[in-house]
Amino acid sequence: MRNLFTLVGILFIITADAQVNYKTTEHSAKFIRQINPRVLTPDFNAQLFLLEAPLPGGSSYRSFLLQQKIKQNQRFKDKEISKSKSTKSESGMAPILGKNFGFTRVLPSGTEIMLTGGIPNDNTLAVSNGGVLLAAINSLVYAYDLDNDTIIFPQGSLSLRTIAGGGGAVDYYFDPKLIYDEQEDRFILVFLKNADPASNGYIVAFSSSSNPLDPWNTYFLSGNPLNNERWTDFPAISLSAGVLYITGNLIIDTAPTWQEGFDGSIIWKVNTAEGYAGAAEINSELYSDIKFNDRFIRNLHPVQGARGQAEEVYFMSNRNFDLENDTMFVLQLKPSPEGDTILEIKQTQTDTPYGMPPNAKQADTDPNDPTGGLQTNDARVLGAILLEGEIKFVANTINPETGFSSVYYGKVSDPSGDALISGMILGDSLLDYGYPNIAFAGNENCDAEVMIGFNYSSPDSFPGIACKYIDNEGNISETLILKQGEGYVDRLTGTYERWGDYLGFQTRFNQPGKVYSSGYYGLISRKNASWVNEIISPDTTQLYVSTVQSGNAASCTGVITTEIANGRAPFTYFWNSVEGAATYSEACNGQMVNLLVSDSRGCSVSLDILPESTQATGVLYPNPFVNQVNYKFLLEEATKIEASIYDVAGKLVAEIIKSDAKKGLNELQFNLDPLAEGVYFLRIFSDNELIMSERLVKASD
Repeated sequence: MRNLFTLVGILFIITADAQVNYKTTEHSAKFIRQINPRVLTPDFNAQLFLLEAPLPGGSSYRSFLLQQKIKQNQRFKDKEISKSKSTKSESGMAPILGKNFGFTRVLPSGTEIMLTGGIPNDNTLAVSNGGVLLAAINSLVYAYDLDNDTIIFPQGSLSLRTIAGGGGAVDYYFDPKLIYDEQEDRFILVFLKNADPASNGYIVAFSSSSNPLDPWNTYFLSGNPLNNERWTDFPAISLSAGVLYITGNLIIDTAPTWQEGFDGSIIWKVNTAEGYAGAAEINSELYSDIKFNDRFIRNLHPVQGARGQAEEVYFMSNRNFDLENDTMFVLQLKPSPEGDTILEIKQTQTDTPYGMPPNAKQADTDPNDPTGGLQTNDARVLGAILLEGEIKFVANTINPETGFSSVYYGKVSDPSGDALISGMILGDSLLDYGYPNIAFAGNENCDAEVMIGFNYSSPDSFPGIACKYIDNEGNISETLILKQGEGYVDRLTGTYERWGDYLGFQTRFNQPGKVYSSGYYGLISRKNASWVNEIISPDTTQLYVSTVQSGNAASCTGVITTEIANGRAPFTYFWNSVEGAATYSEACNGQMVNLLVSDSRGCSVSLDILPESTQATGVLYPNPFVNQVNYKFLLEEATKIEASIYDVAGKLVAEIIKSDAKKGLNELQFNLDPLAEGVYFLRIFSDNELIMSERLVKASD
């Protein structure tokens, strides 16, 4: 089997010639209010959308995107795009579909219909260890109990406006992002308010418990934090060591063009404990004016932890508007030798170039109009996870083999050191892919498996949702359709439609191998909706270890035999940290034995085994006991005995008797009132040899 990546990235490490700039300032997130979803009533959630598409010749951001897509289309026709050497053929096992559902609403007539999504959907989700799934679709948030298949919010959904505390008639709320804190068993929701320097900012909502029906504490972070007539756009979030990291882009409201209007990306550090507790304000730190060689780094994407909170704090970026580029940036917040925190920036090259993705085609798309179809925006990083010291990330890109919009899948090895980047393009000869996200899909800690979800479309396939599974050896599954579209989307007056702008994707951390997805698909009404899928890893190599006991543990000659299912030979065995064979033959009744089994992949299972005698040595009663205990036992010959009580760790608790015992049936009586409730072991020795051991349970009165 081939490895997934060939590590041939070229590194540009920060040198004396490379200038890294940034500023830090102290701020605070101001408490807005506490909301109680149990008593909230639905609001009108009024929103106004401009349905006119921009023209390519304008000065706006979207006009520039259309211009770039026209240029990219011509480059592909003229064969100016570098051919990729890392495009991967499809093979390997396909993931398994689990639960799936869409969000609906009931008309006054009683008819249930699919809820229409936003323009675009802005799909995001978070899944708790308790099986609660929160999903945001543009301006609405839903809560669903996965284990009981029930809707949680009594009103069906909450609007971002309601969560933010209402606001004026001109206020609007957008770009939601959800994350689950598995350490605190809480949810965090971040979204934006308005798009002007006077009132723009982040709304940050913290759940007060694992139940989304309990109160939420909401805060406001200024979108114009430096008081220089800027506003903030496009948030992204991650968690590490009890800190919420939020990124965004600062926009100059009065600039003549969007290129001149970009004033750098920012990073916020927000304390989560204060948010969960409902503090009056949260002390926060801002990193701004982030530049490499006097040039702003744009669209910083935080790297999330593959299994929860990230162990280290990284951000990914690239030259996302270029027609073709191989430059990428790895940023890290790390301790300095002086003890404070510094922002380190590495510029590096990937072995597979990326570039501005074309729009995705659907049934009504003019094949000769590169500005039509489903809007793919640019080639920015849209998902990234930190897995066993490596960053795995995804982005939109053009596929140089087909000219289609595709998924860029990359890996950063040693991100805190050399930061070597290698990548490949995942595409299709018939389908356009867009707005990918990535999640850990392994069912063992040693796994490197991931799942990549994305939207898809083609002239013959209505917009839908799909995924790919990548196993430990780097084999990539065929595309699995998660939800087929029912019709093409036609909501705007121009030739293109909004798509994305991102896709919800998260591992259920306490059920390894399960990933949940929320994406965009077309309705027969020519509108768009969202669909949630449970995706299960097909991996059957998970190492299982069990044991069988035999021999006589009462005389410390008990035998523990290991039985293994799956995994990959050869296996190594450690008994109480000492390497040995598959069988252990020195087990003593009541003395815990630790077994650690590892396979050739480096996967391991640890078991604590309590040996038990397989020979009938006596009768202990009552058991459990409160105070008085009786033990009848048979001796084959007269001997001197010593009886003692031990705890489960094998520590001597009390010596209860030393006496001569006669051949035949004996009875030992004793009172254990002095002991606390718990589990103990009665052990009888003869000439310092353990001859009997029995388990005791001290119960409450």
